[in-house]
Amino acid sequence: MRTVESVILEKIAPITQKTVAEDIGVNNTNLSRYLSDKGHRLSFPEVCALLDRIGITGDALAAAVGSDRVVVIAREEYDSLRFFARKGIGG
Repeated sequence: MRTVESVILEKIAPITQKTVAEDIGVNNTNLSRYLSDKGHRLSFPEVCALLDRIGITGDALAAAVGSDRVVVIAREEYDSLRFFARKGIGG
């Protein structure tokens, strides 16, 4: 399963960090440090601008959060469920 971090980085890559930084009005170095978790922080409006710039929309976030098709469970529980499901179908 892809992480949110990997999705964001994949969406930034073809645009380039420099272009995204310019488009959302932050210094390229600050964006780079933010993305690599080197101590720089972006403000909430800057994070929202970043998500908007790379195409992660409010509708997509709302759909993911509000979807009754998505359930979050602990990895151990998921692994156990898969194990017993496979046993049940003879796998």
